[in-house]
Amino acid sequence: MCRQDEAGFPQKQLETAFLHSLRLLEQNREYLQMHLQPLKDARAAQALEDMEQEAARLERTFRELMELSAPEKPVQKRPVDLCRLLAQLEGLRGEIDAQSSTKLTVDCGGLEQCLVWGDREMAEQICFHLLSNALRAAAPGGNIQVCLRQTGQDIRLTIEDDGCGLPEGESWLENRRRFLGGAQAGLLLCRRYCRQLGWALALLPRTPQGVRAELTLPLPTRPFPIETTVEFRSQPSHPDEHSTTALQHQLRRELYLLTRRHAGN
Repeated sequence: MCRQDEAGFPQKQLETAFLHSLRLLEQNREYLQMHLQPLKDARAAQALEDMEQEAARLERTFRELMELSAPEKPVQKRPVDLCRLLAQLEGLRGEIDAQSSTKLTVDCGGLEQCLVWGDREMAEQICFHLLSNALRAAAPGGNIQVCLRQTGQDIRLTIEDDGCGLPEGESWLENRRRFLGGAQAGLLLCRRYCRQLGWALALLPRTPQGVRAELTLPLPTRPFPIETTVEFRSQPSHPDEHSTTALQHQLRRELYLLTRRHAGN
C-alpha cells in the first residue's frame, strides 16, 4: 500500500526527476562524443546524433503531457494581435524553405492589425502545434498556407498543407511514420486551449490531399482599452534582425528535428 506522500507525488517533483534523467542522458552522450568523435567513424557520429534527437523528442513529448495533466487555470484574457502573431511565422519563411523545402505562405488578407481577446502564450502554442503538424505531414517540396480573414460574423485563421492527410484505415501507420512521436499531445493541447479561450478548432480533409486546420474566433464583444498596446512577452525588449521570439525558437528546433528525420530515412 502506498504512503500518502507517494500516492500524491507532486507533479513538480516528477518533472524535476524526469529532467534530471534527461540531463544524465545528455551527459552520457557528451562523454561518448568526446571519446568517439576523434575516431571520425560515420556510424558512431550517426548514433550520437540519433541519441540527441531522441532526447529532444522525449523532452518535447514529456512537457506536452505534463501540460495536459496539469489542472486548468482561469484565463485572464488580454488583447492579442493575430497579425503580429503571424508575422513571427512569416519571419521563418526563408528558413522553412531552406531546411525542409516547404513553401510557407502567410496571408493576413490586407489586415494590418486584428485584435482578439485571448491569451498570448496559448495563441502562440496553438500556432506552433498546428504549423508543426503541417510541416511534419508535408513532403519535401510541399506547400503550407496560413490565412487570416475577418468577416462580419467571426475571425478565421487557417493553416493548410498538401501533405499526407488525416489518418484513417490502413493509412494510419504510414501517417504516424511522418510524425516525431506517438503521443500526439500537441493537438490535444490545441483543443484544450481553444476550449478555454472560447475558440473553435476543426480539422478538415483537403482535396486532393492534405489537411485544413481552421480556427474560428468570435468577434470582440467588448471594446479594447484606448491606445491598446499588445505586447508579446516572448519578444526581446529591443528587437533587431538577430533577435528571436520564443515561438520562433520552438519552430527552429522543430525544423532541426524534422530535417534530421528526413535525412535518416
